[in-house]
Amino acid sequence: MEFSLSVLGKFFKLGLEPNVFTFNTLINGFLLENRVAEAAALFQKMKGAGNCQPDVVTFNTLVKGFCMRGNNRAAIQLLRKMEEGVCKPGLVVYNTIIDSLCKDTLVDDALNLFSEMMSKGIAPDVITYTSLIHGVCKLGEWKEATRLLNEMVSKNIFPDVFTFNVLVDTLCKEGMVMEAEGVVEMMIQRCIDPDSVTYNSLMDGYCLRGRMDKAKKVFELMLSKGSMVNVVSYNTLINGYCKHKKIDEAMMLFLDMSHKGLVPNTVMYTSLVDGFCKVGRIDDAQKLFSEMQACGQLPNAQTYSILLDCLC
Repeated sequence: MEFSLSVLGKFFKLGLEPNVFTFNTLINGFLLENRVAEAAALFQKMKGAGNCQPDVVTFNTLVKGFCMRGNNRAAIQLLRKMEEGVCKPGLVVYNTIIDSLCKDTLVDDALNLFSEMMSKGIAPDVITYTSLIHGVCKLGEWKEATRLLNEMVSKNIFPDVFTFNVLVDTLCKEGMVMEAEGVVEMMIQRCIDPDSVTYNSLMDGYCLRGRMDKAKKVFELMLSKGSMVNVVSYNTLINGYCKHKKIDEAMMLFLDMSHKGLVPNTVMYTSLVDGFCKVGRIDDAQKLFSEMQACGQLPNAQTYSILLDCLC
């Protein structure tokens, strides 16, 4: 970035004016380095540059940068500036802010912005609805999630795998596994293939309910589909076995994973240490604790806490 700025300085010294592409590239570079203040300052400089006014890309980039850092207020202020100027906000800007508000559980604000967007004739897309559904699901507002889902379908905006994954994951976390199964069935009926995220969420839902038999069936289904199983899949099932004191089954999975070249992480080792402690196999827990460090996986606060509780 420093070299880029020095080049920009030479532009001005030579009496040359950088174009909008140059400014957009620099603003994006600042945001990637989390230098939001410098990006905003360059935006202001650009506005005073005469023939080089901000375009849609400039505004979209800056709004995205503000939202990525949780500065929704600044993003909305920029949206208002767009409304006052020549460069009017489009769907991308609205989607970015709506998604950010939903992630911060400011769902009422997101819904208000959604209504405002619609009143201006800007049609939502699957990204808009997926963000809103995610937001209301996080608050447990299932009726509102269903309403939004029905509304989007009525507008011929069809849910994609990301929309369905939001529903499956949230339902499973709330213990509503049967409802999550129904969503997966709906996906298949609509010819949308569930992916690793879908199945990992469903498996986690079964584990949380103690249905290890069902969780294992999901895992086996993923294996039968080829490359769907990943470290998260193993983590999920191993953690489920450990929580329900089935440490031998967990260790079999752990060994199977290692044979397949997948690298166990701190989360997995912590689950296994906890599993050994739960069944009173303290020596095995200590041995695994040493092994994880030898493999370059550093214990976290939870790992130490579990082991200390086990030893005391």
